[in-house]
Amino acid sequence: MTDDSSNFTEYFTDASVIRRIGSDDDNADIVAEEAQTSSATPPSSELPPIVKGGDFPPLWELEVRPFLIENILQRGDTCLITSRPKLGKSFMLANIGVSLASGTPFLGRQTSLSNVLMIDLELRRDVAMERLIHVANAKGFEKVPDNLHLWSLARHTYDLDTIVEVLRSKLSELPAMDFVCVDPIFVLDRGESFDENSAHSVTRLLTALEQLTVEQDSALMLVHHTRKGNLNNAESMDRSSGSSAFSRYPSVIMNLSPHEVEDCAIIEFTTRNFKTPKPFCYQLDAPLVKERPDLDPTKFRVYGRVGLEETNAKETALNSLPNHAIDKQEWFARCRSKGVSEQEFLQAIDELVSKELVHENEVGYTKVNGGHHE
Repeated sequence: MTDDSSNFTEYFTDASVIRRIGSDDDNADIVAEEAQTSSATPPSSELPPIVKGGDFPPLWELEVRPFLIENILQRGDTCLITSRPKLGKSFMLANIGVSLASGTPFLGRQTSLSNVLMIDLELRRDVAMERLIHVANAKGFEKVPDNLHLWSLARHTYDLDTIVEVLRSKLSELPAMDFVCVDPIFVLDRGESFDENSAHSVTRLLTALEQLTVEQDSALMLVHHTRKGNLNNAESMDRSSGSSAFSRYPSVIMNLSPHEVEDCAIIEFTTRNFKTPKPFCYQLDAPLVKERPDLDPTKFRVYGRVGLEETNAKETALNSLPNHAIDKQEWFARCRSKGVSEQEFLQAIDELVSKELVHENEVGYTKVNGGHHE
């Protein structure tokens, strides 16, 4: 693959990272101590003022944080994506990043043109770059937008204090970031005392991660894994692995669950600051993720089963109709045996009748000209 990265990514290299990776224990302790000091509670001069009620602006003058993704993510939000493996999560993030960096729709939702920083702790740099290039090309761009920045740290460092410290030193060299993504957070090193099931440990992790964005009021998206086992009956916000702090702290939670149709999944939301969007379905058609408004977001895949091969309901319904008239009940029974749901069947009838491929009479339904237009 041709390396087309020079026009769209900025790489972050810093001697302190290299020193930390190759340092002995004494030097590592010094670096960690310095990082902890730098991320301590800020002095009172850096905190926002206390505002009395009489100084509140009129409601129509109140400055409201804009949405980066329509009705899903506002500037300054902390968003947690939880997902099982193999649901197209990394492609989902690549689609979000390119959509925001280009100001183009994401799964049918409008986006605001944004400066994007993707901190990748899982994919090697060449793989991450290749996916971003493929997504950009599939969306009609010759290259990845210049305002998307990739920081690939897989196999370099997973120490959060080091990442925060180095990024702070680089912020002055970068445009103000509107969106920062960290994928995945479970590999971050927080020391031997960290316990994923401890609310205290998890809250400290999440507040430390927010240090990546607090200075520029960027939106922060974090990627985490769900618990093992059958989660279809659990609330979407409670499916993340570890402490409940993972589901209580973020202002937006996006949970991805497998749909009964192969290569499709359901997105469910929990939001704090605005009306919670209704769940909807998407399909991984690599490298893109595409909205599937025709799928039912309540049709979770049965735990332990493989996804169903998708059927073309209209074609199946037409082929199930014999040359003589039959009633709707018999027609639906034929279609249901081939995997067509009642909702899909009713939609197929409407479309077939409207296109005059099927005729309805007092007996039932019959094909028109063998199901073909004249």
